[in-house]
Amino acid sequence: MPDAEHLPQEPDRSVLPIPDPAFTGTSNLTLEGSVPDWGITAAVQPPPGAPNVLLVMIDDTGFANPTTFGGVINTPTLDRLAADGLKYNRFQVCALCSPTRAAMLTGRNHHRVGFGSISEFAAPFPGYSANLPQSCAPVSKLLQLNGYSTAAFGKWHLTPNDQQGAAGPVTRWPSGWGFDHFWGFLGGEAGQFDPVITQDNTVIGVPESTDGHYYLPDDQASKTIEWIHQVRAVNPDRPYFIYYSTGAAHAPHQVPPEWSDRYAGKFDEGWDRYRENAFARQKELGIIPADTELTPRPDAMPAWDSLTPDLKRLYARQMEVFAGFQENADWNLGRVIDAITEMGELDNTVIICVWGDNGASMEGTTTGSFNELTMQNGIPLTDQEQLELTEEHGGIEAWGTDRMEPHYACAWAWAGNTPFRWGKQVACYLGGTQVGMVVRWPGLISDPGGLRSQFTHCIDIAPTILEIVRLPEAKSVNGIAQERMQGTSFAYTFGTPGAIERHNQQYFEIYGNLGMYDRGWWASQMLPRIPWDVTPETMNEFRPGVYDPSKYPWELYYLPDDYSQARNLAAQYPDRLDELKALFFRVARENYVTPLLAGFATFFGILPSLGNRTKYTYYQDVQNILPGSIPPIYGRSYTISADLEIPGDGADGVIIAEAAELGGFSLFVQDNTLKYTYSMLGVRTYRQRASRPLPTGRVTVRMVFTADENIPGTPGTAELFYDHQLVSRMRMDNTVPVVFTAYAGMDIGRDNGLPVDQSYACQSPFPFTGVIRKVEIEIPPIPDGPVARRLYQRRNEHLVGWAI
Repeated sequence: MPDAEHLPQEPDRSVLPIPDPAFTGTSNLTLEGSVPDWGITAAVQPPPGAPNVLLVMIDDTGFANPTTFGGVINTPTLDRLAADGLKYNRFQVCALCSPTRAAMLTGRNHHRVGFGSISEFAAPFPGYSANLPQSCAPVSKLLQLNGYSTAAFGKWHLTPNDQQGAAGPVTRWPSGWGFDHFWGFLGGEAGQFDPVITQDNTVIGVPESTDGHYYLPDDQASKTIEWIHQVRAVNPDRPYFIYYSTGAAHAPHQVPPEWSDRYAGKFDEGWDRYRENAFARQKELGIIPADTELTPRPDAMPAWDSLTPDLKRLYARQMEVFAGFQENADWNLGRVIDAITEMGELDNTVIICVWGDNGASMEGTTTGSFNELTMQNGIPLTDQEQLELTEEHGGIEAWGTDRMEPHYACAWAWAGNTPFRWGKQVACYLGGTQVGMVVRWPGLISDPGGLRSQFTHCIDIAPTILEIVRLPEAKSVNGIAQERMQGTSFAYTFGTPGAIERHNQQYFEIYGNLGMYDRGWWASQMLPRIPWDVTPETMNEFRPGVYDPSKYPWELYYLPDDYSQARNLAAQYPDRLDELKALFFRVARENYVTPLLAGFATFFGILPSLGNRTKYTYYQDVQNILPGSIPPIYGRSYTISADLEIPGDGADGVIIAEAAELGGFSLFVQDNTLKYTYSMLGVRTYRQRASRPLPTGRVTVRMVFTADENIPGTPGTAELFYDHQLVSRMRMDNTVPVVFTAYAGMDIGRDNGLPVDQSYACQSPFPFTGVIRKVEIEIPPIPDGPVARRLYQRRNEHLVGWAI
């Protein structure tokens, strides 16, 4: 028996990466007499017996949506996991996409790791930079450096949108967060039928389907299963960590009709009745305490009974599509878990399902929309306009298909957050922060099917995973000292249902909505702004020099006696409220939450230098330029020019196209004649045709847009030229104020994905049959300085939180 001195030594796993092992053999001049040491060839191994980990994040869904937590959306996979594991009914998130994801993966508060807002709204303050500090390595990195295979699939939303192209830096992509493999989309959302997919460190574009019926959620599950099989084909023992993050149920709500039709008629009674019924089911299932009160509908939302029959039909269909979309997500998760089961690894896999990165989303406004980007561009549409535009784009039956990019009405989100107030973005109320979570881990759970009611938070997940797999927090990663994780492992709840909760304090903040939890007490302050309103009239109240958080009232709740925050105790316990307010502001300073409202910095003209770039040059092989990287053409004049060679028999095809029919532009040739189509979000479409065919040989074509003024949505004039000869002029009464799309790409020489113009849809991607030497977009310079700042502040006063 070897003595202790010669036993294998466990490495120090708190200092990463683990150093290479020292060579303990002998190296002679030749192999004669040399003693091998195979230990130096071995990869880093996880702790003996370390399990697989599957971390699931479902997007934009409410506490009362899945059947597991009292809803009517069928989630048999989540139900099955809950029956074998535990349900958590007091699990909190950050009330917004990127913040929750960053907090969950790092085990630290969202501002502490630079994600006080979404990655699109990076601001020049530590809590809002959208830049993960190297001192806060995520759990994925720790697992990777301790020998795990790691992969992420689906939605990412932790990379600034202007860094999502080939130029990177990819350190802010999933690979920089410790994932060996990534397949999904980098931004905040994707079209379910035409996503722009990134694989590892490359944007690969819109997938093609062999049968013409591509659907992203199905493909995500297939790619996940394929990766697991590949890992096991090479190494049957190495544990893996999978971050499975769905685009569902974030807008656009798109799902094949066979899923949405399952819910035909199930929402005809409306959101008020849905909420009452869900509340009753939650009590019957014991998901909520028996003495819970149902909070009232906000005044900003209409009563269902006040609607016309046509509106009721439209709104019911909106919810049918959302429900089918979410049930499909559950089904695809079931496919992944079935594959793990078939491989005999289910009981060696820790499964943590977080059913919502925030409460259900209210960003569809009171009417919902056939195109979610109308809200995000600040274009209000009335009930009647929604009805008319729905008919124009295929009718109610087409809601949820590739003809629309829809979002449901905000009152459906409120109903999905039963029994709580409000929803996504509203971090001061449980409707924005409390979602359902299910954990399956037979190794430690004492009562499968049980319920846990200890206060838990998304920053608790990373330390819980580390405890389960028996890894310490890292003290140093790549030579950089690490900040302690702020979360508290909730593994202590697995075997002890009534264990005293250990996560006793937690602050909340999103866009000025403030919350402070302390041992059952919750203080909250809601900014006087509904989640879908960032109009200049509203935002002026919060601009620098005017916003003063002391002007707005705070509320106080005691959650052990008031599960739904129904009874405001501020008047009865003013001293306790003052203590919690003081605690919030102290913790806020410690966690880089200040300056408050830095998440809205863009709206207030706090912008980087505008720079002096006026020309963007593209060649024919350039495709899938993501939305944050296209030239800033919104609200200003610009010129698109293309240096072409036209064959003797003429040409056809797209020269340059951005996005799709529900927002975008395309400069293309059809019947050897130059055409230009500009979609103002599907609300209005402008089409232009040159007065004569293109000449053969070398020719430069141009589209010149002259803006009436530099403001969002400016009218203007579009002109087409062959060389220097004017061949068409068109008046455009309005343009897109902020952004064409939240996900679709810009392509040269083709139009990938869904087409901008239906006239060439049957020929998609309608590649150009001539030669494109280059395409240039030119923008007149705007000098940096006070005048430019005022101009851009005017522009950004109209912005809304797209892709959140």
